[in-house]
Amino acid sequence: MPVGPQGAHFQPEALRTFAEAAFRAVGVPASDAAITVDNLIEANLRGVDTHGVTRVLVPYLRRIQKGMMLPVTEVSVLRERPSTALLDGHNGIGQVIASRAMQLAIQKAGVTGSAWVSVCHSNHFGAAAYYAQMAVQHDMVAMIATNGPAAVAPWGGRQPILSTNPIAFAVPAGSEPPVILDMATTVVSRGRINLFAKQNLEIPWGWALDEEGRPTNNPHAALRGTLLPMAGYKGYGLSLIVDLLSGVLSGANYGMHFAGHLAEYDRPPHNVGSLFAAVSVDSFMDVDRFKERVDVALREIKESPRAPEIDRIYAPGEIEFETRQRRLQEGIPLPAEVISDFRSLATELGIAFPDASEDGSACS
Repeated sequence: MPVGPQGAHFQPEALRTFAEAAFRAVGVPASDAAITVDNLIEANLRGVDTHGVTRVLVPYLRRIQKGMMLPVTEVSVLRERPSTALLDGHNGIGQVIASRAMQLAIQKAGVTGSAWVSVCHSNHFGAAAYYAQMAVQHDMVAMIATNGPAAVAPWGGRQPILSTNPIAFAVPAGSEPPVILDMATTVVSRGRINLFAKQNLEIPWGWALDEEGRPTNNPHAALRGTLLPMAGYKGYGLSLIVDLLSGVLSGANYGMHFAGHLAEYDRPPHNVGSLFAAVSVDSFMDVDRFKERVDVALREIKESPRAPEIDRIYAPGEIEFETRQRRLQEGIPLPAEVISDFRSLATELGIAFPDASEDGSACS
């Protein structure tokens, strides 16, 4: 995440208290506010600031204030079988809906061995890794997929039709950290470009195209244009599959049928679709044996010969795991522009905004 030199670090619990108070101030029940903020703070701790309070707190609050997202989340079951379910989130808060869906998938997988839970009428749910890790705690493998407003053109096109359509996987391990892969099907998330635009910083070439389909390093032109899929046509294909499984299959919106993006507060409800899967490891082998094998497989990769000038080979999720340990000590970095927004928000809502960490560490 880009962070200007005037930023500062904030203790995670201080930001948690601030964010929960902000949600309660707009009518979100305390328990739902806690779930939502836990997802956001965990994203920040793992270094995924595009899905933490840094970027999405204000848009969530504004959409609630504008009546585009409901503060009280109700989830109902539309269809259900022993290993599947379709849930309706009734335009509630994405994190609350997703947490309930993942919990149901885990519960069902504990009985049937594997389970799939689909969701419609949801909203942006933050970082998918959060829900994947819930399965790991139950010795299960997880897969999460979700869609959203159009930001990506089909391969060879220039009109945004697909979203960044993230997909996440989690695999439990033994003494090694669990393998957590959480990625957009684009080169970068739209949220990351938003953070560059907020600070008027150029983006790297190869991230996006402008409205005419030409490569650009201007974040504002990129937001008006289209993001590039990861791995070219392969990323486009994966994005389409995610949209079909999370949006079309659930009966939610898909493709170009979303009315606007997260920060466009006055647009109609998004009706996001998501898919949550859990697979119990003991359906296939003894859990301890599986974890031992995962540990061996990871060490073989990380201890393999490195390319020139490479100090270390990482497993997916390992960088985020170590970032979390560091940020628990150092605090979460916020850019100056975001701090200003939060102070204004605190004044508006009549809540307190915390001071930066006592050591005054500057973000870098």
